[in-house]
Amino acid sequence: MPSAGAVCPPVITPLRKAIPGLSGNKIDTSTLIELCTETNECKIFFTSDGTKPNPFQRRVAGREVTFKYIGPFTLKPGKRTIKAIAVARDGLRESDVMTKQFNVEDIGRLTQHLTDDTTTDDYSGGFFDDSDQDSESTLKLKSKKKITRKNKSPVRGKSPLRKSLTKAPREAWASEPLLSDTLGSASDGPYPSQQIPDGPFNPTNYSGTQINVWGGAIPPHIPGVGPGIPPPPYPTQYGYLTENMINTCNPDGRYVTVGDIKKMVGNKKPPPEPPRPVEPPPTKPAIEYPIYQDPPLNAVSPGKGDFKDNIMHIYAHMLEYAKNTKDFRLRVAEPQMGKMLEAKFEDEGDGYKITVVMAKPGIPRGSVRKQPKIETFKKPPPAEKPKPKKKEKEKPPPPKSDPFFAMETEDLQTEGTVKPYDKFNAEQDAEVLRGAMKGLGTDEEAITNVLAYRSNPQRQEVRSTFKTMFGKDLIEELKSELSGHYLDTCKSLLMAPAEYDAYQLHKAIKGLGTDEDVLIEILCTRSNAQIKMIKETYKAKYNKELEKDIIGDTSGNLKRLLVSQVQANRDESKEVDRNKAKQDAKALYEAGEKKWGTDESRFNVILVSRSYPQLRATFDEYDKLSKKDFEEVLKSEMSGDLLSGMKTIVRCVRNKAGHFARQLQKTMKGIGTDDDTLVRVVVSRCEIDMVQIKEAFESLTGQTLQQYIADDLSSDYRDVILALVMGGPPPERATKSGKGFVEAVKYKTEEELDEQVRMETENIQEDPTLKPAENFNAENDAEVLRKAMKGFGTDEKSIINVLGFRSNEQRMEVVKTFKTMFGKDLIKELESELSGGLKVLCRGLCMTSPDFDAMNLNKAIKGLGTDEQVLVEIICTRSNAQIQAFKASYKTKYGKELETDVAGDTSGNFKRLLISCLQANRDESKEFDRNKAKQDAQALHEAGEKKWGTDESRFNVILVSRSYAQLRATFQEYAKLANKDIEDTLKSEMSGDLLKGMLAVVRCIRSKPSHFADELYKSMKGLGTDDDRLCRILVSRCEVDMVQIKESFQQAYKQTLGMFIADDVSGDYKDLSLALIGEGSTTGKDKTEKKSKKGWF
Repeated sequence: MPSAGAVCPPVITPLRKAIPGLSGNKIDTSTLIELCTETNECKIFFTSDGTKPNPFQRRVAGREVTFKYIGPFTLKPGKRTIKAIAVARDGLRESDVMTKQFNVEDIGRLTQHLTDDTTTDDYSGGFFDDSDQDSESTLKLKSKKKITRKNKSPVRGKSPLRKSLTKAPREAWASEPLLSDTLGSASDGPYPSQQIPDGPFNPTNYSGTQINVWGGAIPPHIPGVGPGIPPPPYPTQYGYLTENMINTCNPDGRYVTVGDIKKMVGNKKPPPEPPRPVEPPPTKPAIEYPIYQDPPLNAVSPGKGDFKDNIMHIYAHMLEYAKNTKDFRLRVAEPQMGKMLEAKFEDEGDGYKITVVMAKPGIPRGSVRKQPKIETFKKPPPAEKPKPKKKEKEKPPPPKSDPFFAMETEDLQTEGTVKPYDKFNAEQDAEVLRGAMKGLGTDEEAITNVLAYRSNPQRQEVRSTFKTMFGKDLIEELKSELSGHYLDTCKSLLMAPAEYDAYQLHKAIKGLGTDEDVLIEILCTRSNAQIKMIKETYKAKYNKELEKDIIGDTSGNLKRLLVSQVQANRDESKEVDRNKAKQDAKALYEAGEKKWGTDESRFNVILVSRSYPQLRATFDEYDKLSKKDFEEVLKSEMSGDLLSGMKTIVRCVRNKAGHFARQLQKTMKGIGTDDDTLVRVVVSRCEIDMVQIKEAFESLTGQTLQQYIADDLSSDYRDVILALVMGGPPPERATKSGKGFVEAVKYKTEEELDEQVRMETENIQEDPTLKPAENFNAENDAEVLRKAMKGFGTDEKSIINVLGFRSNEQRMEVVKTFKTMFGKDLIKELESELSGGLKVLCRGLCMTSPDFDAMNLNKAIKGLGTDEQVLVEIICTRSNAQIQAFKASYKTKYGKELETDVAGDTSGNFKRLLISCLQANRDESKEFDRNKAKQDAQALHEAGEKKWGTDESRFNVILVSRSYAQLRATFQEYAKLANKDIEDTLKSEMSGDLLKGMLAVVRCIRSKPSHFADELYKSMKGLGTDDDRLCRILVSRCEVDMVQIKESFQQAYKQTLGMFIADDVSGDYKDLSLALIGEGSTTGKDKTEKKSKKGWF
């Protein structure tokens, strides 16, 4: 018996009864051979020529040698050796090989020696008797005398191989025994002679013979048998269904007629009307092979650790998808595939992505280094419509990541920050880049929003599409528009990974001198496959051999190290040999510490040729021999570029992400920045393992990589590097305004535009950062505030801990309780104790939202001059209900009508805009009318771009009265009509406060969080801080949508809002500001502290 978990070997059984005097391995060509095993869910494979069955290579030299068992089979005459093996369904376990030999004779020859004494007595016995049949169809034998055959046709003999040795065989197609062939014309009357039809045969089986499914007639003539001589017994093969019917329906061993069978099934009375002729059902085969059914197509897989059912669920849906998708079905059916090499399962948030790599027979994995060919699938023509509309030309999506990135030395869990853009459109991006460089000036932000938020294959497609559309090379165009390190970064992003590495190596070698750091960084950190691809690219691009150039520009041990690396011959297996690790550790110890001098060649041999897991084991063994860490040994034994190269290999073996984190920290350490190395590392690793590099960097330095970059770089160069390091989707403004919005709209149908409007209108999520405190007690908070302001000095921390962590409703209760308990107004007490931005924040936090807005509006209007920025910020961004609330509060607090005060302090079109907004009469429904949107877009176009001068009143009517959903649709139609974004039109048609007000309305319609993120940035950028604006936005939005504002801020400016605030304000003012944005536990440090900290490393 096999051990637990093993597969039982198959049993080889001939399907016939034992014949006395006949060996068990002697069979004839009609005997079926059956294979079976006791282990469930196994597949059986066999050979008939004596060779060992190989389930994984069933064909040899184009001929099938190993067969898969699907049912009983017969063999050709001769000596046959059957070898069979059982294999588990997963292919990971298999049984022992079972062997059995058979001597196969032709039909009848096997039992010919038993027929000498055979007479027709062998065929005597009972016949079918059916009361339902007439005398002509029910034949009975009158006596047991021998019957003389009158005709010369051969008689069907009774084979001892069959079950009934003494009864005449009954053919599968007959409804009564056919004795006419064996008896001829009997003495008691003639018997009707029935012609035996040719029985159907199954297709040729494994060994080339045929299986008689239904039984068959005896041969018309047997050589050597003359007339009157009884022929040898002919083994009649009953069909499976016939024999099963006889055994089931006749337990007493007697013959039954068709009438008996009908009685057993059940007597049914004939219907009054004559039955309609019914087509006979298709006859089932006598030998029933196992039927493999597709797994059930369920809506949801079981999960919960059941990986088998989950895989069957995937298989079922893949089959269904292939049935419904012709292109996929044809592509999958065409190639021959080997075993599965890789499988990757990823959770993408809104779905699961499964990547499977199958072997290509005859081609080792990793031997082909070509860019993946992108097939173009033809989309079926759309249904004809009365008015066909222009649709976006569909192109196959590029691969999500460059194959170069998948060639890392080890298959570790890594994650890049730059990922494929879901809404990628190469033509649209090419248009945006063209618009950014066209005319006077350059829109660097638009360039960054394209290049920094697309994967490398997507950027390559944009580069190719740009040249196709405009006949110019994109890199050459960028060279004419950009400069400095920002240009270097953009150029690097437009190169394929292997092309970029080859370019950097050539740049390091050419000219006077050699940049050994670049050679070491690339050659000592890339895998075998990557180095081979770099060599091929270098040869194709510069018509030189990389190895020869390295030999010509380096010398000594460094040259030997780099040449060894260029061979790309490192062992990349995952196996570890502990004995070999001990030997290598001993060899390194004897070549270094134990030796006078250093045998660098021994270090070269081991560090360049061994696999990464093997080297880790070697370093562990070395630690047992030496008291020094291996890196310390290298530092004591080597120096210069050789030391740098050896350390690079060792650090990559231990932690590649940690190595590149050190490189980045080194580029920005101290005064100045090594921009070339910074760009090279960020560009080459942002799609591989930048997430792990950022984690290693923070562990190494105590600061985030983003903070370092923000402190060391500036302008567009800083923005593009931060975008690559931080990752995430592109800023909303890249697709919701400007040229990007226009290009996106042009390629969409009305249905897609409608869906976009609905999504933007319905899925508005607002998350506050300041939430109600648990275990709130107003009296305790009032006591804390009183104590903080009592006596000499003020405890600002206590005030922050109360006001910075309570909701507006809780703070109002504290204000009321404070006045009740101590008879003093809390706001006045705070104003007397605090100053600066902290006082402004605390005063605002102790007011209701309408009172706070009313106070700011009154402050903006009263006195000399008017702060139009405050009027725009509040009046043009609030909802109808909020406007009504602060109008009522203004009337209560100041005894004046807000509308009157606004009209008295403003003028012209700006006044009309504010007065219109103060009516609080905007349609706030979520419905929109596409036809009305087209009409409004036409009206705006005629009032602005198409008109000499500008009709501001038309803009006022539409922008102030229409719903947000309607205006979003209007902006789409305007972009299609004018080929220009509405914001660009406003900037060209208006100016001053009216422009600010109109832009505020449009930007709030598109994304209110994005608008307030811009306002916060403006309050802190440059020298000084606009504290009033900063405090106003923090107080008014911290309990509304500050979470979304922070996200928009980070996307747009590549730094967190907390970093900006910590850098721009200080002291208790900074602490309370950070608390309001949900980062109260973060104690920021001044820039000077950061700079000094960087100097420690």
